[in-house]
Amino acid sequence: MTTFNIASTVPAGKLHKRQSGLWGQLLASAEIEAKLSRVEPLFRELHGKNMSRTAFFTKCRELSREGKSDVGGYLQYMTQDMAGILLREMHTRIGKEVRRNRTVKNEVLKRTNVVFEVGGYTFDTADFVKGATGLPMVDGFTATDSKLKKLYQAMLNRNYPVTKATLMKEAGIKTEGHFNNSIVLLRKKGFTIEAINGKHKSIATKYQLAV
Repeated sequence: MTTFNIASTVPAGKLHKRQSGLWGQLLASAEIEAKLSRVEPLFRELHGKNMSRTAFFTKCRELSREGKSDVGGYLQYMTQDMAGILLREMHTRIGKEVRRNRTVKNEVLKRTNVVFEVGGYTFDTADFVKGATGLPMVDGFTATDSKLKKLYQAMLNRNYPVTKATLMKEAGIKTEGHFNNSIVLLRKKGFTIEAINGKHKSIATKYQLAV
């Protein structure tokens, strides 16, 4: 009988745990996190505020989607590549301005942002400054809750039960998982949503907002 001795080639404490979900498309490697750890302190010193990882990630994903539509490929890897390119450039440009600011005594003459160009796109580091926490609410929904609000309004505009397929179509929801999660979120917001099952399995479940 043949015996195999399998040993890990990853040094202790060096294993990178990839994040799941959308952030996993950006923080997919130890190298990206290492670059962030170098850029963020310089960013904070230049702007006086922290860097918004969400704003940075959103920009990377936006540009990656454009690239994917042109040449194809995997969004995850393109997003990671874009993040690496921007962070490398930001580290160089911001580091230069920070070192300059340290030698300038007049506060008025100190730089507070950096504008640079990569691949024909212009970037301003001020766009990545972390703003105040929290999002403005309108009728109990934030600007990022557009589909959730549409789902709520689709039920609100009717005083009778509606099928899942109809609600998904009106709200622009593509998957049943997204729909089910949206129902859970609406209930967490305090809305009472009744799920009415048909007498037979062939009859689809209908949903109604209790008012």
